[in-house]
Amino acid sequence: MDRPSSPLPRRRFLHLTGAALGLAATSACATATRTRSAGAGRLPVGATIDRTYTPRRFDPWIELDRAAWTHNVREATRLASGRPILAVVKNNAYGLGDRTVGPLLAEMPQVGGIAAVRVEEALAMREEGVTKPIVVMAEGSEDEIEELARHDVLPSVWLDDAPRRLRSVAGRLGRPVPVQLFIDTGMNREGMPYTRARRWIEELVQSEYVDVNGTYTMFTHDLDFDREQHARFEELLGWARGRNLPLGTLHASPTFELFHLPEAHYDMVRPGNALFGNHPGGEGAAEMADLKPVFRLNTRVVRVERLEPGDSAGFNRTYMPDRATWVALLPIGRTDGYPSEANGTCEVLINGRLYPVAGGVNSAHTILDIGEEKTVEVGDVATLIGPDHPSVLPHTVAERTRLGFLGIIQSMNPRLPRRVV
Repeated sequence: MDRPSSPLPRRRFLHLTGAALGLAATSACATATRTRSAGAGRLPVGATIDRTYTPRRFDPWIELDRAAWTHNVREATRLASGRPILAVVKNNAYGLGDRTVGPLLAEMPQVGGIAAVRVEEALAMREEGVTKPIVVMAEGSEDEIEELARHDVLPSVWLDDAPRRLRSVAGRLGRPVPVQLFIDTGMNREGMPYTRARRWIEELVQSEYVDVNGTYTMFTHDLDFDREQHARFEELLGWARGRNLPLGTLHASPTFELFHLPEAHYDMVRPGNALFGNHPGGEGAAEMADLKPVFRLNTRVVRVERLEPGDSAGFNRTYMPDRATWVALLPIGRTDGYPSEANGTCEVLINGRLYPVAGGVNSAHTILDIGEEKTVEVGDVATLIGPDHPSVLPHTVAERTRLGFLGIIQSMNPRLPRRVV
């Protein structure tokens, strides 16, 4: 049945948006202490160097535009009629960096919690200071469930033996385990199949070892079948209500259904792509919300030289100009997330002007054709992907390289410094 589109009652909103409980000490396997060597130049075993952005760096970096993220969150909240957002920050924030994106989104009042798909993602965001609820949308071993619970992270369960495993974990913790129930309504990828979920739900809800914090499903993004999935989920929810089985906070709508299936918005919505500036498919989606690009991929020019006719640049003499021209070298390439397919198809923005990628994109280098006049200098900032010109927008680069939006952002090197601007 259709659910009301009115804003979420305050009591239910506070159920999930309240700050997470106090954090336990971070476990050794989840945290690598970041230290710098003192004196001898050797790092302790297991330590890492904390690389951050500095204004003088030549190496590439990623900038995250706080205003654009805020704008996209507000647009998602508007589409959800004011319901809180469970922001999906999975796969290292789709490549943009969960240690930066997670805390950035968690600061926003419209965001009631964060969703991840890996234990390490959740623990990394806890380590970076995120205190709002975090849900891991994946099954875990007993050890992983225990570790998540000790860091006040909500694991998901869907396997038949979840009651037994949660009883074991609760025994170690000395308290019930808060969990989210993942119901498979037809995607057949993850979740407890709805056709045999009733006895399983009843056992978990009534168990003294389990605290059912929430229940959710995942849609296929085929709108006709989404409606069938929604009906199946509603039938299961109706059965639970009839038996007074509390299922916690309900959520079901990632970005596609946020736009196209408002009857499934439930207590929270669960967008990922929309927050990152990516519209879903489906008729009219681009007109339903004004989404903004949220990041820049930047580096600096490290070499500018003049080529004469007959000279060449790049491996296998990739670029052989028929006129005198200047070429610029950028210390960035496909291992950083800028695709080889950008050669001959994309442009780079420097000092407000566009320059074509002409001499190849290699593992760590990209060559630009500057033209007959030397209009760039060593140290100039180059934006390869960003919101500052239509030719370097993420979607433009994605279209020109035929890699798609997610193919572009998910290729970003996790070692690149992230800087919020």
